[in-house]
Amino acid sequence: MTETRRKWLIFSMIIFLLLFISMLIYGIFLYMDLNSERTNGHEDTKRELLNQTGITEISKIENFNGEAAYHVVYGKNEEGKGKIIFYPLEGNEKTLTTVDSTEVLSPSSMIDMWQSDCSACQLVKITPALLDDEILWELVYYDEFDRYVFDYRSIYDGSQYEDIRYLRQFN
Repeated sequence: MTETRRKWLIFSMIIFLLLFISMLIYGIFLYMDLNSERTNGHEDTKRELLNQTGITEISKIENFNGEAAYHVVYGKNEEGKGKIIFYPLEGNEKTLTTVDSTEVLSPSSMIDMWQSDCSACQLVKITPALLDDEILWELVYYDEFDRYVFDYRSIYDGSQYEDIRYLRQFN
């Protein structure tokens, strides 16, 4: 009887180990696939900007989806001045919108201004945005009523442009 139990225990542990390894491999491949979708086109944008503009160094690329989809590129030109470039993803003719990073509020300054207005809010992310040809900061956060908020503020002085609040329907 103990020999049968031992065989079942070993058999069960082998099955559990195989299932665990299979799930781990599946999780790794799923993560890699989702991450490649998130960064899809970043290398093409980087190559295009380095070849056809005065940008010599690119430090970060983010996505912005508003009225149109953009890659938001943080880079430097030949003089070492920081630039934020909005690279449109639609169309063959690319009209770039560029701003000097020295002319705008830093993300930390914008967050400080926002927190003084909404101290009970929980920030999710902040990214540059382009709406109606206006360059803005997009602050995404949960407000004091647990609503999901997209808050658009001027990138130059932090003044309110617009906000969108979503109510939670299900818990």
